[in-house]
Amino acid sequence: MKTFAEALREHIKRTGATVTQIARGSGVNRDALYALKQGKSQNMIVDDAIRVANYFGLTVEEFMGLSPAQVRDQLAEQIDRLTPQEQAILEASLTAILSQRADADQVAPQDAATAKQPADQKGD
Repeated sequence: MKTFAEALREHIKRTGATVTQIARGSGVNRDALYALKQGKSQNMIVDDAIRVANYFGLTVEEFMGLSPAQVRDQLAEQIDRLTPQEQAILEASLTAILSQRADADQVAPQDAATAKQPADQKGD
């Protein structure tokens, strides 16, 4: 699997974008991008990686050239390396995250409907 730095260099070469353009467009520190481009660093924090990938109109997975199957395989390999206790913690964390998302999704449609009510009432 390639590093984020390798993927960045590939995208720069393919698109002709400069580090300064990517930094301005993504909001990521220019020095951090130069370190990646020059091979002084191989990866970056997740939030910055997302911003850089978004600059190119891609997800991080697409930016890295990973298929959904490769992402699943990587996750499975990482999970296999965890102890049973760590796996249980991970499962509980994922359950909590998905529950929060489901709760947020249920609230959003209600908020949207509530927001539309005054506009609908004006039409009466």
